[in-house]
Amino acid sequence: MRRIIIIISIVLGVLALLIGVYFAWQKSKTILTPPAVSQPVNQGGTVINQGAIINQTAGTTGQSVAPKLKIISDQPVFDYWVYTSSSGQTETFYLDQKGQILKVKEKDEKQDTIITSGAFDNPQAIKATLDGKQVLIKSGSLDLPNFTIFNVETKIQQLLPQGITAASWSADGKKIAYLESPQESKLPTGQAKAGKSDLVILDLSGQKQKTTKIISLSQNDFDLQWTQAEKFILTPKSSTFYQGTAWSFNSKNKTFTPLAPDSYGLIIKWSADGKLGLKFSTKSQGEKGSLSLINDGAQIRANLNFLTLPDKCFISEPKIYCAVPQAIPLNAVLPDDYFKKAVYFNDSIYQIDINQNSLIEIFTASEPSLDVSHLTWSNNRLLFINRYDNNLYSLEL
Repeated sequence: MRRIIIIISIVLGVLALLIGVYFAWQKSKTILTPPAVSQPVNQGGTVINQGAIINQTAGTTGQSVAPKLKIISDQPVFDYWVYTSSSGQTETFYLDQKGQILKVKEKDEKQDTIITSGAFDNPQAIKATLDGKQVLIKSGSLDLPNFTIFNVETKIQQLLPQGITAASWSADGKKIAYLESPQESKLPTGQAKAGKSDLVILDLSGQKQKTTKIISLSQNDFDLQWTQAEKFILTPKSSTFYQGTAWSFNSKNKTFTPLAPDSYGLIIKWSADGKLGLKFSTKSQGEKGSLSLINDGAQIRANLNFLTLPDKCFISEPKIYCAVPQAIPLNAVLPDDYFKKAVYFNDSIYQIDINQNSLIEIFTASEPSLDVSHLTWSNNRLLFINRYDNNLYSLEL
């Protein structure tokens, strides 16, 4: 009899352990849902006066916070970045829509400072090093763009070779990886062979810059992200009307691993260390999208039961900040309409803690209308571009 009791106790103990593991797993998959908001999307937009501040009390946990929102740029912004000096001081720079680089004014300055004497024609994209000391600027022709390195400290510009289609910085900012289409002598001058690329690393650290070819690829119109020391992510152009697969390439063993294979409208935005990504995709053409947090192996860390685009989020661990549309028009086709600026939103801003599985609303307002893009955290404030007026905003928390 005693033996039977012991066996039953062991069985019950194992069952209790399994139940505990199950609920722990369920907690790790908790779906984060912001509170329901009835306010519709504002298709217009009220612009606040230059430098004006709005105090807004918000929160869903009973604690009151009073963020301060203000415009900090003098000119409409194409994109921006934050420079952190060796002493820890920060400065904010931006490329305006005319292609000029400007520095955001300090407290004792009356206006932004123009840094470059000339302008970058038809700016398309910028990528800064983690410390913001250097930035890659993509500009010029859509078919054969120019890539230029700009150094914030020296103000020196370096034009990279023709034929580069995508580029990304290493974590230490001493190297650049880029996709370069080999030139074909039989084609018109300067025209690159479609669908063929070499992955090349440019070492900027020595007195004489050195390039190393890593691998030749058959690819067309991929973006490149250097996420970890030996890991590169190739991501196709996003559209809900065709399938795409992102690829993780390990340069040490020369292997490719598919990430989110055959997904419509695929977008993945990675944290600075490349260990977390926010993935947006749709199940089929024109369908409503979904959002999930993944690790560097594309395994799901959390399902997010609200819809926004990765560009509207800043990803770190354990806290993520996201601007979430209060409403999305039923006829909106995402992400295509967002890229084409055929749809605008009225966003609220949330803080997500992935360790606590908590979500807190930190800012919402009816005026001004905020359609947030390129959300960044810096010095206890959120920086972002408002798509309604293209100004750079600061939200102090």
